Amino acid sequence: MFCGIDAHKRFHVAALVDAGGLARGTLRFPNSPEGTARLRAFLADQDAEGAVIGVEGAGHFARAMCADLAALGHLVLDVPPWRTRRDRRTAGPGKADATDALVIAQVVRIDGQRLGPALEPELVRTIRLLELARRQAVRDRTQLIQRLRSLWLQVDPTGEDAVVACHRTKVLARLRRLDLGPGRAERIAARLIGQMADDIERLNRRIAEIEREVAELLAHHGNPVDGLHGAGATIASALIAQAGDVRRFRGPAAFARYSGTAPIPCGSGQSSGRHRLHRGGNRQLNTALYRIAIVQARDDPAGRAFIARKQAEGTTKREARRALQRHLANVVYRRLRSWSETALEPPMT
Repeated sequence: MFCGIDAHKRFHVAALVDAGGLARGTLRFPNSPEGTARLRAFLADQDAEGAVIGVEGAGHFARAMCADLAALGHLVLDVPPWRTRRDRRTAGPGKADATDALVIAQVVRIDGQRLGPALEPELVRTIRLLELARRQAVRDRTQLIQRLRSLWLQVDPTGEDAVVACHRTKVLARLRRLDLGPGRAERIAARLIGQMADDIERLNRRIAEIEREVAELLAHHGNPVDGLHGAGATIASALIAQAGDVRRFRGPAAFARYSGTAPIPCGSGQSSGRHRLHRGGNRQLNTALYRIAIVQARDDPAGRAFIARKQAEGTTKREARRALQRHLANVVYRRLRSWSETALEPPMT
């Protein structure tokens, strides 16, 4: 038996299919411990206590339910939305939660061996939470600096133009003492700029605290990309957070496709054999690999040699950098795979 669950904030919808793909029933239940108990009773009534359960949205709305089911011994798999998109189109016009749940169940029945566990290991989830918090804090700081500069530019364009990095401690201390003139508007502008400088300083401390916590985790559990040129602790946390448990990938090619570094064939006729950039995949993971590639292409002897060799083969500099990024996807996958075998708990079977 195979169970598919379409997860929502307030409730979930489950559908059950047998080994032949025949629908055996559906259930709508609340997103709560009581709802999880109702799901288990539904499976018991259908003689499907051992059904493989697939959940779309397992890492968000359904996380608590997945944790409860896994603790009770159920095999719970994560069903990415892209795996159900094609089947939803063939289901006909309109949309219904029960239909979506049936599609998810069919994906579990057909492709269950290709799906990863719904719950990532605790260490991966911890690093993911910290990496997200840091990324959001950096975004907030950037937006705040832009607002500060916009206000400063209105009253003192010369002074604003002379400052390059508004997030530095010395610059922020100077901004708190900024004197823009005796006028009321100038005094208010100076006060607002000082307040924004205080907010930027608080974000600086938050970012630094998160980075220290991540560094401590990597020091204790090991850094999978330690020694890889261009990959510091921040890049390492992004790779771990976005890749998750890499044991869910069939191999380096699947990881490259997920990261958007695998080129897509686009040739036809005389242009057969040509490829183009893949703009899909996990963009945060792609960005981390891109940053490593940029650093290696700039000042790493091995990276420069790789770029030179590709250009000698007739590729452009941009195409050579993409090839380096694709190569790095293989390197990172092997390192993450080796790290996961020792740092993470065994995968759910």
